[in-house]
Amino acid sequence: MLSKVHPESILRHLGEVPDPRSRRGRIYPLVVILGMLLAGAMVGEGSLRGMWMRGRKYWQALTERLEVLGLPDPPCLSTVWYVLAKVDVEALGEAVSGWAGEGEEVVSVDGKHLRGSKRKGEGALQVVAMAGHRLRQVLAQRPVEEGDEVAAAVMLLSEASLVGRVVSMDAGLMERPVVKTVMEKGGPT
Repeated sequence: MLSKVHPESILRHLGEVPDPRSRRGRIYPLVVILGMLLAGAMVGEGSLRGMWMRGRKYWQALTERLEVLGLPDPPCLSTVWYVLAKVDVEALGEAVSGWAGEGEEVVSVDGKHLRGSKRKGEGALQVVAMAGHRLRQVLAQRPVEEGDEVAAAVMLLSEASLVGRVVSMDAGLMERPVVKTVMEKGGPT
């Protein structure tokens, strides 16, 4: 089904997300539903209904691109809602991050306190994030537990492919375990 899709496209990555539905009664492939929503999100729609409505507008072009035959009409909103409720969020995040991370030659790793996350009696949520310079997007992030940014950075970097990438980071993260992880994962020496 994805033979016409460019190997570096986000649709190819979305095609790797496991479909949580049983085969029985499945009419719309998961990649088609996700692609339909993506078409809506790309033009600025922020709600599921808005993405669905916009995706309906481009339904024919999407199904032609994915070589899906026999689906003249898009799925109804309740079908999309049902499917999204069951999709593995981590797998979807990995697919999008995998696409966003392809071709990134320079990444930055930095710790951040998230604005607006401070609650009564609690501190602000702290994360270590890896951002790609090409797309100017966060590729991955990990929460900082017990104030240990170095441990969060090591966990984040150990899950990333660093082969052929320049890794820049905040001076506070330039500690032996972090540098060792970058070198072990194939970063420049």
